[in-house]
Amino acid sequence: MDKALAKPRGVCQARPMNLVGYYRVPPVRGIFFSPAQEERLLLLGCQEVFSDRCLASGVVRPGLQRALDALEPGGAVAVPSFHALAGDMTGLVEAVLKLQARGLHLIVQQPEVDTRTQPGFFETCQMLAGFSRERPMVRTAEAALIAKGGKAGGMKGLKSSAPSPSPDEPEEEDEDDG
Repeated sequence: MDKALAKPRGVCQARPMNLVGYYRVPPVRGIFFSPAQEERLLLLGCQEVFSDRCLASGVVRPGLQRALDALEPGGAVAVPSFHALAGDMTGLVEAVLKLQARGLHLIVQQPEVDTRTQPGFFETCQMLAGFSRERPMVRTAEAALIAKGGKAGGMKGLKSSAPSPSPDEPEEEDEDDG
């Protein structure tokens, strides 16, 4: 028996891609895809375009998962805007950091972002994620301070941003023309 025939190949095994597109369709009755968004992504050079339909019942993105699974390491997913990836800042930062963890890049058409040429974007998202994680702790500490009777609105020991005049220098007086 021929060894080539003994080991069947998967018919659906696709070659990994290096640039795919992804967009979300709004939950409008009768609209299941967006030819305009798909065309923009194809013109960008995407080898394939995936999409999901927004649902009021929750966030389910099998199209995004298929897009990410189709990419080879170092590949990129292109989106028309950040809205394709998430509905809020926390979700967006999480999605971007997941791309980075998988060794993938992000291309956003509006505003123009391309992590292949702007690697600092990932670091910025990491800082925003840290801020997002720290913010509840800071709020809790501030609330505890206020509950104990502490004054909100400043920290002792910090100097004002405007320097006060030195005792050796005379204060400038405003001249009145009238």
